[in-house]
Amino acid sequence: MAGQPGTTPTTYSPSPTTQKTRKPIFNKDDVDWVRPDGRGFHQCRPAFFRTGAVNAASGSAYAEFGNTKVIVSVFGPRESKKAMMYSDLGRLNCSVSYTTFATPVRGQGSEHKDFSSMLHKSLEGAIILETFPKTTVDVFALVLESGGSDLPVVISCASLALADAGILMHDLVASVSLWHGER
Repeated sequence: MAGQPGTTPTTYSPSPTTQKTRKPIFNKDDVDWVRPDGRGFHQCRPAFFRTGAVNAASGSAYAEFGNTKVIVSVFGPRESKKAMMYSDLGRLNCSVSYTTFATPVRGQGSEHKDFSSMLHKSLEGAIILETFPKTTVDVFALVLESGGSDLPVVISCASLALADAGILMHDLVASVSLWHGER
């Protein structure tokens, strides 16, 4: 009957009684506390990213996320030192290191020796390694100041540095960390 003159089309709108209500995820007591750095429950750390931080590198990026400060340099693609064996895929080398003054306790950054392999695993799926056979891309990350959540900042900054170097990727890699401990 919609085609007949003088009739109005009917539309569907759900009645307020049929809408489901969800129980809140957090209680009022859960969201009123303040974190040790002064942020509220729902506040993120302030973030700053900049590419082109190191002139001598093929690509580089600098990131600040709260009190964590990271600089990443990318060199390559360049001829692989293991060029004696031909490979259709390029190689990705990753290194994460800490300055001696990065943490309040000297040498505390040495606890994160597995960050280099975690960085490699997070980036290798995004980089199109087939586009540079028989070559190597080196990613060097330096944590200048450790303010917590270092690895996600390193991963996100390294992704920007690879893009700055012109390395073909499927997409940028973003990384986050969640705190699930007690207050």
